[in-house]
Amino acid sequence: MPLYKTQAVVLKSMKLSEKDKLVTFLTETHGKVKCVAKAARRLKSRFGASLEPMSHVSLIYFGKEHQELYRLNQCDIIQSFQEIKESPDLFYTAVYFLELAGHFIVEGHPEPEIFRLLVRSLQEAGKVGNMELLCRLFEFRIMAHAGYTPRLRKCIVCRREPQSLWVGFSYNQHGIICESCFDKEPVETRIKSGTVSYLKKFLSLDLNHVHRLKIPKELEAEIESITHRLVLARLGREMKSYPFIRQMAEWV
Repeated sequence: MPLYKTQAVVLKSMKLSEKDKLVTFLTETHGKVKCVAKAARRLKSRFGASLEPMSHVSLIYFGKEHQELYRLNQCDIIQSFQEIKESPDLFYTAVYFLELAGHFIVEGHPEPEIFRLLVRSLQEAGKVGNMELLCRLFEFRIMAHAGYTPRLRKCIVCRREPQSLWVGFSYNQHGIICESCFDKEPVETRIKSGTVSYLKKFLSLDLNHVHRLKIPKELEAEIESITHRLVLARLGREMKSYPFIRQMAEWV
């Protein structure tokens, strides 16, 4: 049987039997992959802590191509992100990242850009002071990598660049609407043109520089409304971890 070697992030790990675990990985080269980890639940398992969700690992597994379950051969930790696991606000945001990655990627379909986005976001989570901003950027960027980039430069109706302070946004048509076309296409929400400018930056900003981006307080709610609602419009439901993120934000 073919042997596969790749980097991966552990998305989910669950009990399969009294001795084994079923582990879902987001791999760099083969997309989402499920593996059976034999004897992983034993006290002295050779896999150790490498199968904990969020772990960035070097992975070797085998099985026939395109099968539903593979057999895990070796799993070694590259980064454990322990500092994230020890901080509730960082932890729930990182779990949200894992959930989104798991839902946007089809099993066996390579998405190296999303894999790199996830790893870099986890690396930055312990460094940035504003997890809200990182969360918004992750939502917007994963949508773009999955092929759902909203049209932000020109009005989706007249194909002209808006010149006014306010623009409309259509989640149905996935783009902005200038004030002149408000009566031609249903406007689901109105946002400032400055908000659109920051959304454009989200598409090109190097994650290493996310801490440099300062968003005016008055635009934060609008940006969250756009990025998060885009995710909901695409997935059709809320991720389980998101209410915890909102609760943590209210406590800060």
